[in-house]
Amino acid sequence: MDIIRKAVLLGMGVISLTKDKAEEVVDDLIKRGEVASTERFKTVDTLLKEADKQERELQRKILGAVQKVVADMGLPTRKDLEEITETLKKIESKISSSEKKDAG
Repeated sequence: MDIIRKAVLLGMGVISLTKDKAEEVVDDLIKRGEVASTERFKTVDTLLKEADKQERELQRKILGAVQKVVADMGLPTRKDLEEITETLKKIESKISSSEKKDAG
């Protein structure tokens, strides 16, 4: 399976591996005698699953790194901004109600 992992890493173009590219990589492995032609479908499927797994792992790591940078910079999160917006709406509503009482 190590040959498949290497093929994925080399052939996936950093992140994504299309079915056509997987088939091309497997066909090349078959020509070199590293994969039996009877295993073509299974090997293509394995390559695609491994590529998907690698892509999800990379996305997870990137998201974690971005979240760490945001946290280290002290930037507000989307949740923080939503809470602030909600608080502002409540304050505006109270001010508006107070002004109506004073006017009336």
